[in-house]
Amino acid sequence: MRNNKFFQDIDLDEAIDNGLKRAEEYCTETYITNRISQCNGDQKQRVLCYRMAYSRLMNMLQKQYVRGDSLDSIQPYYLQTRECLRLLEEAIHVCGMENAKMDIINPINVGFLLALGHALGESRNEIGRNTRAMSAGYDLFIDRLLSVYEPERPLADGLSHKAVYKNLYAVFDAPAEERPGMIARYLDEWEKLLLKNKLPGHLYPVPERLQKEWEGFWCYPAAAVVAALNIDDSTFIDHEFYPTDLMRACAQYRGEPVILPPLPEPELPEPPKRSPRRKPAPERLASFQPMFDSLVTALPKSLQACLWNALVDWLNEEGEEACLEAVDLPGIVVEAQWDMELRENYRRLALLQVDWKDDESALSFCADLARTLGIKEAFEPDPLSLTRPERVWEVLNTFHQWLAPHDYCLISPFTGEDAYYALPLKTRTAKKHIAVLEQAGLKVNTFAGGHAVQPG
Repeated sequence: MRNNKFFQDIDLDEAIDNGLKRAEEYCTETYITNRISQCNGDQKQRVLCYRMAYSRLMNMLQKQYVRGDSLDSIQPYYLQTRECLRLLEEAIHVCGMENAKMDIINPINVGFLLALGHALGESRNEIGRNTRAMSAGYDLFIDRLLSVYEPERPLADGLSHKAVYKNLYAVFDAPAEERPGMIARYLDEWEKLLLKNKLPGHLYPVPERLQKEWEGFWCYPAAAVVAALNIDDSTFIDHEFYPTDLMRACAQYRGEPVILPPLPEPELPEPPKRSPRRKPAPERLASFQPMFDSLVTALPKSLQACLWNALVDWLNEEGEEACLEAVDLPGIVVEAQWDMELRENYRRLALLQVDWKDDESALSFCADLARTLGIKEAFEPDPLSLTRPERVWEVLNTFHQWLAPHDYCLISPFTGEDAYYALPLKTRTAKKHIAVLEQAGLKVNTFAGGHAVQPG
């Protein structure tokens, strides 16, 4: 077996032989015809047969790698898998199933297939040709990875398993010099995800009855990103969760780093057309309703109501505590934003909260606020132009100045925390909202004079 930290003496021969026999059976015209006949002439059974054959072949290929087979001995079965994918693509077109979701876009399997193709010296055109049967528009990680080979591939709106793959996905848009470090950190993260049983398709620990079906715990998605983008892997080539043998073979074909074009800014999702009924305010929140309305005025009315309900739910889940004070409300509103996934689902923010040293998040959150206001122009100041020691304050002040031509201003509620809060207001109504906040007992800093009070 190939060296790994989990098993050293599993006999995989029977599982590999059975997988190959089943795959070959599923691809025979006799088997396919019988399936179609049994299903009242349903020609979509042809797609199902090739899909099942491909799944069997992929499982077999990964077991061969675990067993320690050489790449030369694996190559004929790779070519068989490639032919199966092309038959599947043809059947998909014949049956008009181009938009159907095929369950063959698991990042682990796709990652192994791509890395193996590179290791065997396949051209990028051939690798792209092999992946056309893989459903587009369902997983942004898969789509972005395969767009390296097929630039016209449609892209999904989001990641299917965001918690698992978001940090690996970030490599696509990172500068070439930062990518090796990001991959190395992700490989460390892969182990933590595995041990917490968070990896879809990977069961840990492996029950004894399933050990003969084991396909390894290597991070094939990271290997595929390395191969696709021509990332230098010399600093992590021996990582225990990196398929070292496979990627040493890839290295001989590695060219210059691949830089992907930035994705176009997606359309801002529509807010709910009708405002939900606001939930009754708990007694300790009731007097702060006008203050809440001023804090979230950047949002459409329907989202203000959704956020209010999320805030009420959050307070109810937290249980009865001491009476709320005005300085508590900005933090609670931020918690409610995250609970209702306002940023993820609607790409908007009502109010930002950022640690007083975290200028990177401040830049990102200000861009979210600009998008919330419907400003088409992007807020993208040059980070090198921010030179003051109080970097977060400088970001917020820069954003305040940037908002002015759009008839907005920025204010910063002061809560006494080691964090900045900030929200945009229409210039013509800013005084009214500031008065509401101050009357409730919340101190408000403005950037009109070019300065604000340091938090903490």
